[in-house]
Amino acid sequence: MMLLRALLLSVLAATAHAETIAITNARILTMGAAGDIDNGTVLVRDGTIAAVGKSVAVPSDARVIDAKGQILTPGMVATVTPLAINDTIGSGYAGRASTNPTLSAAFDVSYDVVPTSPQIGEARIEGITRAVVAPNAPGGPNVTRIFGGQVGIIHLGDAADLTVKRHAAMFLDTGEQGEAVAGGGQGALQVRLRQAFADARAFAKNRGSFDVARLEEQSLSRADLEALIPVVEGRQPLLVEVDRAPDIHNILTLAREQKIKIILSGAAEAWMLADEIAAAQVPVVLDAEENQAFTFESLNATYENARILHDAGVLIAFKPSVARIVFLIRTPRFIAGRTARFGISPHDALAAITINPARIFGFADRFGSVEKGKDADLVLWSGDPLETTTVARMVMIRGVEQSLAARNRQLRDRYLKSVLTP
Repeated sequence: MMLLRALLLSVLAATAHAETIAITNARILTMGAAGDIDNGTVLVRDGTIAAVGKSVAVPSDARVIDAKGQILTPGMVATVTPLAINDTIGSGYAGRASTNPTLSAAFDVSYDVVPTSPQIGEARIEGITRAVVAPNAPGGPNVTRIFGGQVGIIHLGDAADLTVKRHAAMFLDTGEQGEAVAGGGQGALQVRLRQAFADARAFAKNRGSFDVARLEEQSLSRADLEALIPVVEGRQPLLVEVDRAPDIHNILTLAREQKIKIILSGAAEAWMLADEIAAAQVPVVLDAEENQAFTFESLNATYENARILHDAGVLIAFKPSVARIVFLIRTPRFIAGRTARFGISPHDALAAITINPARIFGFADRFGSVEKGKDADLVLWSGDPLETTTVARMVMIRGVEQSLAARNRQLRDRYLKSVLTP
């Protein structure tokens, strides 16, 4: 049955990709060089955007979608999320993490993605078409390895394999949890990190003659050392979960010394170091709603974080907070919309959940804006996409219109009548 379903999906996808679609009379928020286009047309051919503009010729064989009075945007990104890994909506931020004491940097959470997860349908209803899937920090009583593992990019279309990009970044927690795994405190963590990078560089130069018998004396296993090579060579960024200002300063200093690329995640107190982060050209993925000291790491959290970072020239993207467990899927556009009250323009807020995460994680060549040559991930909205009352009227992923049904809503509709009937 699984093989039959996979074959059927591939046939349907191939048929849909061959279709030519013209979305006309839309207000297009391109998030690209063309800016906003009133009464514009997007032509989609073979799953790719073939043309965008006010005077696009519509082929006679195109299926036309009249979007009059509606707004068209790129698909949105759920950034740094357990979407499609944590199967039950509202069950907590379980995700996946390595509990193997000999595996950390090489752990690849992409293999845990479930294409049939009920979360996917719910996310598509909210205009999300891609996700940056990240593992949790290492945990467990016997775990002493400090890296969380590989971050992957997925699309949310109907397919047997949702992978867009593996190894988009490597996850590392340098907050309290990371400190605990390292042996307690930044003193232990910073020493362990420097040793890990030194080990990876030595391993890269001497794979054949590396002393296998001494691997247990090293900070990482052979698989982990292999996985760290792209990081120490500057080809893969570290996605660093960190909130405290001094911890952020420590990781910025480490990145500069080691000549590695980093992306800050969480970063509740990043506003205090906005100029330093901007000077280092380090992007930040933050929860723009975080303004409370849920832990000692976020004593200086503020709604002004996103604005201050943006004004300093930092490339920002938004992610949902663990504190809003039930709304992990639905919050990207709501979080973006609320930032307008604290100084972020609607355009920049929308960028933080579309083109900015695509730039940060290295897939902006195919996604994040409505531009010729990019994948046709498009959402047609009833109104302003950052307003809570707005709904998605059409969601397209790689040129294929998606169902706007979700399992939890189907169950609601199935039993609602009996509940309301006296």
